Amino acid sequence: MPPISRRSLLRGAAGAGALPLLGAGPAAATAASANVPPPHRVGAGPFRHVHDPSTAATGPRYLNDHTLIRAHGRWHLFSIVGNSAPRGESPDSAAEVSFAHASAPGPYGPWTSHPDALTVDPSYFGEEHLWAPHVIEADGRFWMFYAAGGAGGPGDGGGTGGAGGTGGAGGTGGAGGTGDAGGGAAINLATSTDLFTWTRAPSGPLFRGRAARDPMVLRVGGEWVMYYTEVSGTGGGGPGPGGGHHVVAYRRSTNLLHWSEPGIAFTDASTETTVSVTESPYVVERDGWYYLFIGPRNGYEGTDVLASRDPFRFELSGWTGHVAGHAVEVVRDGENWYASAAGWFRNGLYVAPLSWWATPPPWQSPDNPVAALDVTGRLTVFALDAADRAMLRRVQLDPRTDSWSEWERFGGPAGAVPTLGRTTDGRLEVFSLAPGGVNLHHRVQRPDGGWYGWEEFGGPADAAPAVARDAHGRLEVFAPSPGGGSVARRRQRSAGALAWDPWEPGFGGPVGAPPVVGANADGRLEVFALAPGGAGIAHRWQEAPGGGWSAWHPFGTAAGAAPRMAGDGSGRLTVTAIGPSGLGTFARRQTVASGGWGEWQPLFGWSAAAPTLAVNADGRLEAFSLSPGGARLSHRWQTAPGGDVHPGGEFGEPGIRLVATPTAALDATGRLHVFAVTVAGRIRRRVQSGPSGGWHPWTAFGDRTVAPVDAGTPAL
Repeated sequence: MPPISRRSLLRGAAGAGALPLLGAGPAAATAASANVPPPHRVGAGPFRHVHDPSTAATGPRYLNDHTLIRAHGRWHLFSIVGNSAPRGESPDSAAEVSFAHASAPGPYGPWTSHPDALTVDPSYFGEEHLWAPHVIEADGRFWMFYAAGGAGGPGDGGGTGGAGGTGGAGGTGGAGGTGDAGGGAAINLATSTDLFTWTRAPSGPLFRGRAARDPMVLRVGGEWVMYYTEVSGTGGGGPGPGGGHHVVAYRRSTNLLHWSEPGIAFTDASTETTVSVTESPYVVERDGWYYLFIGPRNGYEGTDVLASRDPFRFELSGWTGHVAGHAVEVVRDGENWYASAAGWFRNGLYVAPLSWWATPPPWQSPDNPVAALDVTGRLTVFALDAADRAMLRRVQLDPRTDSWSEWERFGGPAGAVPTLGRTTDGRLEVFSLAPGGVNLHHRVQRPDGGWYGWEEFGGPADAAPAVARDAHGRLEVFAPSPGGGSVARRRQRSAGALAWDPWEPGFGGPVGAPPVVGANADGRLEVFALAPGGAGIAHRWQEAPGGGWSAWHPFGTAAGAAPRMAGDGSGRLTVTAIGPSGLGTFARRQTVASGGWGEWQPLFGWSAAAPTLAVNADGRLEAFSLSPGGARLSHRWQTAPGGDVHPGGEFGEPGIRLVATPTAALDATGRLHVFAVTVAGRIRRRVQSGPSGGWHPWTAFGDRTVAPVDAGTPAL
């Protein structure tokens, strides 16, 4: 068997996972009873870069799975460390052979680097790498649990499945193996009395498993519980590739040295044919509820939170929040809670305040900023102010000279960047989510280019609605309820009317992200939605232009985030999606206009979210993909409408990190404009030199600082 590495564990980026169809959700086994308060909703907000392990001698370095512990009046950090790969690429995780060590007076630093805490020792029971340290204090000393790999054991569960397949859900069986016999992925132990000098346990690995890694230990009642990442299998995880599911396994101990047989705390619908999305498990208890943090979910830099009253059983129905970070750890300093994050695509440690809310965090819109032509043919851009999240607008005054207005206030504070619709006569309609998702608002452009006032549009909602125009010219909107439990639909009474029909609940759900909608060439609308946990994508469509709807159908792939879609000049729709964890981006295109669908095809490598799609004036699609961490923006385009895709290349600015995948829109001259928000909240813009042509260099788009919200994620 080849050695287990994170690279091999991440093979097969968009292989198939089980697809629970969107309908009535399962009963929430973890829901609160009438006598128990509901769980908190969990989020974090903005991360601050607090420690960089890079030096002049080493060059750029990254941290990954890590642990924080407070002892002797200081915070100590232990972490995977390695040399960074070129921008947008992943490093060789087999080279992760030491644990970085640093300390600070508080989570935000300043951090002081120390010599590495531990270095791989192949003579110690075949250690291959050092991954995911977790340190606790007990019985007068410090205990470091870590993953060390191990050759000659069971299959690694990496998988090579392609996009578009199917698989079963809810697998059973034990997780991993036991003992050191037979090889397999080892969980090892080292101890220390001072956090600087560490001694490995002379007896060898605590246990081995099929793909055991990322240990975390929690005191529950009178015993210790270790949670770790694993692949389930029959017969306790014997040799062979198997068809196991990605799981969070657990073992129990009274003394931290001897551990029970494994159990399974959480089973994901995805199998070992796809990338693992049950990594870096971390469990905390608060007010009688246990909260499991796992990822990568909603992209590489994303962690979901599941709540349960039972520390040994978590389910997707217990979803209670999201943190936009990789390998998230949770620490508490007095009354203050913090989330820390690190990963391959950044240089070091990031820390954010962890928040506990009473209501679910709403989803940010897929575009930041958002842009479209208004009734006068002027390109109009909307964003949120960095100071108070008030809605801002900027208008292209003359597309021939590309002159623009100043930024102006367009509305009060909003919970997300708005979404836009355009009526048959070209008037813009703006849909806004109120702070906290308490309701929706709506504002309509007048025929003379002015605006009517804001009006209530319903709610509460989990996101600003997805908008499209049907074959009869009526706008239709689709919005998820708080927490994504259902999707509702609403339609204009007639084309361009100010009046709308009532909301129709029960259009779909539960969903794992807000739906997306587009129009077929024949005018029939088609809606795509991510299943909870990213287990798959489903779609339904109008069976006749402006008519009734089909049932939900599988679209055939596990996915890491909500898809995107657009039509090209051949009349065919294209849907893009990232694989689990974001390790690969794929596109699926209709075989004929308004018809069936071809197979999934690779489009980009690592991506933070589904690529932005835009249509050139000549009908060719252009696609823009941002790498996790925002350091590399890539670009591909069709060579003819509906034709082959050019290999493309880099499109961004070296040294400038973006917070989200850019927005693209055509102006009245037929030139595409690409708008991108930096991590500092500045908008950068790049414009075609002519319709369907080459590109001018990037320039600043005004001097206003906008909210650098991470588009397409649940966050306040």
